Amino acid sequence: MYIMFSYSIVSLLCVASATMVSAFNETDHHWLDFQKFVTRFDKSYSNLVELEKRFETFKENMEYIRLENGKDHSYKLGVTHFADLTEDEFSRFNGIRTTGPFSTGCDKFTSNGASVPDSYDWRDHDAVNPVKNQGQCGSCWSFSATGAMEGAWAIAKGSLVSLSEQQLVDCSKSYGNHGCNGGLMDGAFQYAKDNGMCLETAYPYTATGGVCQKCDPVVQISGCVDVTKNNQIALKEAVSRGPVSIAIEADKKAFQLYTSGVLTGDACGTNLDHGVLIVGYGEESGTAYWLVKNSWGPTWGDKGYIKIERSDSTSDKGVCGIAMQPSFPIV
Repeated sequence: MYIMFSYSIVSLLCVASATMVSAFNETDHHWLDFQKFVTRFDKSYSNLVELEKRFETFKENMEYIRLENGKDHSYKLGVTHFADLTEDEFSRFNGIRTTGPFSTGCDKFTSNGASVPDSYDWRDHDAVNPVKNQGQCGSCWSFSATGAMEGAWAIAKGSLVSLSEQQLVDCSKSYGNHGCNGGLMDGAFQYAKDNGMCLETAYPYTATGGVCQKCDPVVQISGCVDVTKNNQIALKEAVSRGPVSIAIEADKKAFQLYTSGVLTGDACGTNLDHGVLIVGYGEESGTAYWLVKNSWGPTWGDKGYIKIERSDSTSDKGVCGIAMQPSFPIV
């Protein structure tokens, strides 16, 4: 998702500062903010033309942020490392396989009828690793899957380990996944059931597709469960048992520039294109939410997380389609 090039941004900024100052006097605050953005996120561009293009996009995004933050939203937008991308450029990021079938043999969810806590956060129970970064590879599905398996293993065995996304990217193609070109968490779970999962240190992430390598599995799962579709009551019960993989639509500007609060209403649609992980739920300022871990690094969103509105509906896709395709592994 990053647009990175090899030329020195320092030299380009020096040239641009000299040549653009008169042209952009009326937006000096944007230019200063852009320089801070470039430094903060270690951005670099190929030439002055590209720099000017990114600055114009950055200005447009800053104006969008200003207007949206002036409205009565329960969430706030701000500068993320995607702030130099147009909405169209951002929307091209797609890591979920959108052609069926969407299940590869997981069991169907069964409620045990037990009451569940009003709020829960698996980060407080040593079942969630720090936020990772998928980079420019469309491998979100693998990060969602490893996060769910890491959580299930930690809850069952009392040991939180970091599993290899690269193993799934390289080795699970016969299970319907396509490496950096998308995949599904259910396919990843089925691969893990048959082959086991190795540690991230044994099979490091490269953000590119590769040939499957041998490694020594340390985690085994016995199966997976598809949570009842569009049923947020069932989803809440599932999350009370452990982190749950989900697919959402994340290609909208509100997602691109999200920094805090609870994303609500029509901020995004239900055309699923991104795999993430629910690690908890709760309520903020009277709005119920799902706590969602992303794989865009800790500089995006609220330290790598986003809160998405939650309801008690048993027949609703949910905000961003959050209830459409949940699943989790069984250890």
